[in-house]
Amino acid sequence: MRVFDVALIGAGPASYAALTAMRAVSGSVVVVTGEASEPFEGGPAKMVSVAYERQQPAFMTECTDVSGDAPPLFVAAEIGGLANYWGRQLQVYNSEDSWGRGRYLETWTDYATACDTVQSDLQVIGGARLGNLGDGLEKSAPRLLAGTKDAPDIGLGAMARAVENRLREMPSVEVRAGRVQRIENDQNCVNLQMADGTRVQARQVFVAAGVLGTATLLARSLPQITEIGFVDHAPHTINCLRLGRALGSPRHYRNRGNFHALTLKLKREGRCDLFASVYAVSQAPVSLVTTTLGLGPRLRGWRVGRFIDFVQPVRIWTPKTFVQFRFQPQQSQIEVTHVPEPEQDDGLQQLLQWLASHRVRHNLGRTAPGQGFHYHNLTFGPGREPVDQLVDTAFQQRVRVIDASCLTEIGCAPHTLTSMAQAYGRVRHDLASTERVREAI
Repeated sequence: MRVFDVALIGAGPASYAALTAMRAVSGSVVVVTGEASEPFEGGPAKMVSVAYERQQPAFMTECTDVSGDAPPLFVAAEIGGLANYWGRQLQVYNSEDSWGRGRYLETWTDYATACDTVQSDLQVIGGARLGNLGDGLEKSAPRLLAGTKDAPDIGLGAMARAVENRLREMPSVEVRAGRVQRIENDQNCVNLQMADGTRVQARQVFVAAGVLGTATLLARSLPQITEIGFVDHAPHTINCLRLGRALGSPRHYRNRGNFHALTLKLKREGRCDLFASVYAVSQAPVSLVTTTLGLGPRLRGWRVGRFIDFVQPVRIWTPKTFVQFRFQPQQSQIEVTHVPEPEQDDGLQQLLQWLASHRVRHNLGRTAPGQGFHYHNLTFGPGREPVDQLVDTAFQQRVRVIDASCLTEIGCAPHTLTSMAQAYGRVRHDLASTERVREAI
């Protein structure tokens, strides 16, 4: 059986960054995309709506129940990953924010350079600062992934398109559709046991299956794992009436048909301590509204444009909106061990007071935990052993996790671009090390 020099598991944003780092690799590469032959058709309203609009299944798999009233969690099972549903925002963290410092990107300049590299073939719009609102608040145009250079308006299909483009640029790469069931050590390589019963062998493996995908894959591969932890954001949500009194008419900042209309940030000593997305309901697909109301997706291709944006939802991330999860694979259920308390969130309360000073009425709600906005910091066992340490020991340093699982600390803004930059840095470092070893031999 052929033994590849490098195997890459996954085909989402981190995988795209890894492929960018691999463009000059001289060895053989295989990419296992993670596509499922029979995906689960469901998930949160946004996923159902997006799938309905593009007339394809939602491509979710590995549905896992969550304790309490929270909806189940899913793993993306398609090229592009969860970025096909949530990945519009590509934010570059400020130098004072948490951005994953480490030996792969040691300085913020290294990080910013990696961000530039991994997004160079992507079409990104917005990001311009639009004004200071006082009290440390500022507003800006959302920095959104709109498409790729060759398909600038492809929208939520951008990451899938980018991955496919990168694979076409690398003719020596072999692509395997399907899911890895288990990773096993062999004498001189690593075995990837596929769900269809076949096997792939490689000397070096990069895992970019997403935090939940990586967690479940490692749980199947290492029976000694009894407990898994990871972190997400469960942002606050407010529905505002007469928000124009504070931000101006939404007619002035509706963003080329995008549901994301405006970004608010609260800056403290250069650090973003609150990140908020203001949405324009008039730009949302009708299918999202009907699905949210429990009516199922309807009226494909229609937008709510004929209605006035008299109520505007705002989703808010702060240092207090982190949610801790515990997953015990034997019980097939994920437990929420910590949820945010709005009354104890200083950033949220400051924003609400600012809105009240402008006579903006609002209704405060909560986003159900586990929606996958900011999955990161994957740990194992009651001692919370970091994923890097676990795989180094279990697979003799031949397996490296490169997705957001290995980010131990992130900021308030969406971290997709940061995760891509860190994946690029890790893969580039490991490939350079391998090349130096070959030259020495």
